[in-house]
Amino acid sequence: MGLLPLSAGCGTDRPRGGPPISLVVPAQVGVQGGPFARELKTLIERQRLAGKVEIRTRSADTGARALGFAARADSDDLMVTGSTLVAVAATRGSGGLIEGTSPLARFAGDWVVMVTGPHSGFRTFDDLAAALARDPARLRLAGRDSGGPDHVLYGLTAQGLGIDARSLNYAAYPDLSHVLAATLDGRAVAGLGGRRELAAHIRAGRVRPLAVSSRERLDGVDAPTLMESGVRMQYANWTGLLGPGRLGDQGRERLLDLCRAIADLPGWADACRANGWVPMYLDGDDFRQWLSTETRRTKAVLGDLGLL
Repeated sequence: MGLLPLSAGCGTDRPRGGPPISLVVPAQVGVQGGPFARELKTLIERQRLAGKVEIRTRSADTGARALGFAARADSDDLMVTGSTLVAVAATRGSGGLIEGTSPLARFAGDWVVMVTGPHSGFRTFDDLAAALARDPARLRLAGRDSGGPDHVLYGLTAQGLGIDARSLNYAAYPDLSHVLAATLDGRAVAGLGGRRELAAHIRAGRVRPLAVSSRERLDGVDAPTLMESGVRMQYANWTGLLGPGRLGDQGRERLLDLCRAIADLPGWADACRANGWVPMYLDGDDFRQWLSTETRRTKAVLGDLGLL
């Protein structure tokens, strides 16, 4: 399903004051979770959109405990979610992030870039795609977490090229620095990472971009989109909020008003620019429907990759 950056303006009246809020950041939400929660805390408290905001980082959580959050949460607990947690949920059923939760909003994200070394024999994505079609198991591609967003994107790319995803050779590394090292020293023919994280490396010529996962080309990245290259999909590493499933209609509307008020603030646009995030605001029933579709898509590709 298409993932488009949407305008944040919703024209809602700003909520003023209210009970305190706890922002729960599970370990599985990825590196964007902490900064995202801190930006929300700053904006909510500065604009007095609610009471005091507490950030609770659940670094020791297992995926199952993170997904069980909503069943135990208080009405004003919110959980930061995103692409990584969708992958965790996909391994536990297509409704993993929907059943028992109140999906509130998708706020922002980052597009993924496929890069190779500056002296690689693969000058273009088409070169790499042709080699993958001939022998996908021979070419190792580097990314982070097995089953995480980088891996999911590689699987979706293979699907789009008509390649059996189960035959892919994917190497999971703990962070981007290891991904880049493997790409540059020849252990991997290419690597995957977020546009924001890779921007400085691309500008300096340390890596060469081959393709981007967005619908349109990105400023500062001289590479085609996957869609231009015959892979008919787009994919972002996004971040958003879930509420507890036992939230009543009135509580849900109050929290949706809070999300819309945050997204309408000039300070939110400033935060996105400062962090290199792409605004991707979507809320309420539209977000629930999109999240359900994204979970099914993720589950399908993880199955094709042999991880389910």
